[in-house]
Amino acid sequence: MQRRLSSFDIYVIVSELQKLKGSYIDKIYQLTRSELLIRIKNIQTKEKESIYIRNGDFLSVTQKELKTPQRPTMFAMALRKYLQNGRITEISQYEFDRIIIVKIGKKEGEYSLVIEFFSDGNIILTNPEGKIILPLIRQAWAHRSIKGREPYTPPPSQINPFNLSKEQFTDLLKESNADIVRTLAVNVNLSGPIAEEICIRGNIDKKLKIDGIEQNVITRLFESFTNFLGFFKERKFDPVLVKKDGEIVDILPFKFESYTNVEFVNIDNLSNGLENFIEQKIVENKTDSKTQELIGKLNRQLAQQQAAVTNLESQIKLKKLEGDLIYLNYQEIEELLSEIKEILDLKEKAVEIKRANEKDIVKKFDPLENLLILNLKDASGKIFEIKINFRKTVSENAEKAYDDNKKLRSKKNGAEKSAKKTKEQIILAKGKELKEKKKEEEKKQVKKVSLLWFEKYRWFISSDGNIVIGGKDAKSNELVVKKYLKEGDRYAHADIQGASSIIIKSKGIDDEIIEITEKTLGEACIFAASYSKAWKQFAEAQAYWVLPEQVSKSAQSGEFVPKGAFIIRGKRNYHRCKLEIAVGEIDIQEEKKIMAGPVEAIQKRAKRYVVLQPGGIKKNEIAKKIAKAFDVNVDSVDRVLPAGGVTVIESEGVEL
Repeated sequence: MQRRLSSFDIYVIVSELQKLKGSYIDKIYQLTRSELLIRIKNIQTKEKESIYIRNGDFLSVTQKELKTPQRPTMFAMALRKYLQNGRITEISQYEFDRIIIVKIGKKEGEYSLVIEFFSDGNIILTNPEGKIILPLIRQAWAHRSIKGREPYTPPPSQINPFNLSKEQFTDLLKESNADIVRTLAVNVNLSGPIAEEICIRGNIDKKLKIDGIEQNVITRLFESFTNFLGFFKERKFDPVLVKKDGEIVDILPFKFESYTNVEFVNIDNLSNGLENFIEQKIVENKTDSKTQELIGKLNRQLAQQQAAVTNLESQIKLKKLEGDLIYLNYQEIEELLSEIKEILDLKEKAVEIKRANEKDIVKKFDPLENLLILNLKDASGKIFEIKINFRKTVSENAEKAYDDNKKLRSKKNGAEKSAKKTKEQIILAKGKELKEKKKEEEKKQVKKVSLLWFEKYRWFISSDGNIVIGGKDAKSNELVVKKYLKEGDRYAHADIQGASSIIIKSKGIDDEIIEITEKTLGEACIFAASYSKAWKQFAEAQAYWVLPEQVSKSAQSGEFVPKGAFIIRGKRNYHRCKLEIAVGEIDIQEEKKIMAGPVEAIQKRAKRYVVLQPGGIKKNEIAKKIAKAFDVNVDSVDRVLPAGGVTVIESEGVEL
């Protein structure tokens, strides 16, 4: 949009927003420094909508899904605290100004959200007593102050065009020396486009100067003005988007005759049509980090300190020169001071004061102002203006200059020390900034990998391609059995209490049907045994597999089945398993993933892998080494390792 909202736009918007009265405030978000989103439950349509506000620019009702920040700002939190679940009781335009006031009722009274669209704009929350709780921007003018705990004071009243008589209209015109269009825009409180539209509808040259304008022109202008206002008084709105070269450039309450070579596109209403301009916002500058803000603050502080040092140096030189000049012109100054002393004893001093001011050495002498400025020459004859205290002796004046010089030198030393300290702080802050940037770059380089459904559990892909999953605790043990153990699948478990429930799916990662072979069942048993307590105690362990119908949660009389445990009825198919797994990097759906499982299954799918057995290396230590070798996050390795120490048996394609 090429312009900001006019008072007429707001007049239309407020008229349309009456449909939101009675609706409830849901969530409030501050999207950026200047953008606010208020989610509402529309009581009429029963749909969720949003009021989007771009501070100082415009307001729109929208159903667009806009990205909201994860953490609310202080301003958004304050609005939520006072307005959330409140009911919109009133929406109004303040007089005929560019101000919308939304009143929200709560048990304790009516809060107001004041939205200002003039100057830099503002969004202001006030309490039921009309005092400001919090503004988006703190502001101060001669006539009003926008800050917390202050009563909200609106700006001085503007001229309301709807209330003007012909005589008042004429008087306002004649106060101007400008042309008609500018006079209408400024003196009559119309926007530029509307002033131009009124001129065109009245067939009047907008460039005509007001000075010397004929009465019949004023009459025609007032008629056009009145007719134009009639569209608003009678709510004859027919909103349109204005397109030029296929691009939306403006929005109007109805077609303007002043717009030529454009396309008008009809829309339902102005307040919803404004959502077309939400995406056209210029991207704001990236918010500085705290370290960057500190560096900026320190740089400003250093500049002030260095300026102070420079200023002190010039003052030091000046005071030294002042003392030297006083001694250099000692006798002449002493004679003048004696004369001044005599003048001060006289009752009638005016003539003598004038005579003293005529002396070459005197620049200005005024005892009433306690002022004596002398023209003192240095050794080369150059003249300097030096202020003297005529109530002190020549020596006292000179010593005062030298004392001031000494004090200034002391101040300069202090300022130089402060500047040096600030420089050191800047160096430290810049070092911290470099570390933060490096860390940020490292974060950016870490590719975000989407998780597949089975990655929430223990998992591996068998040599034959079957998905094998297992619970990590009692809760997930329950879940994998109830949700994923289906007809045609198999169930495996280590022959040790508290082990994971393992499900062997009769399908692969692309949902394709894959027969469960003895090889896959053996791998699943190794997986079950390795991710049990046996890893910490033994080199080998037993595990078994059964059919889905053999797994039950129903206990017989006198039996108790704890959470995460199941009753197995019928024959168990046992496997003696060597406790050994491999960790490797595999490709699944064009994404790199770290998989851990039976060695044969990993070797089938990974070019780079590490084979592990129970041992003395701590889990977190080996996780760090493997993560570094595969250039992945430590957590992605840690979560696939068995619980307990390890030893490295062999590695392929990686160095630990």
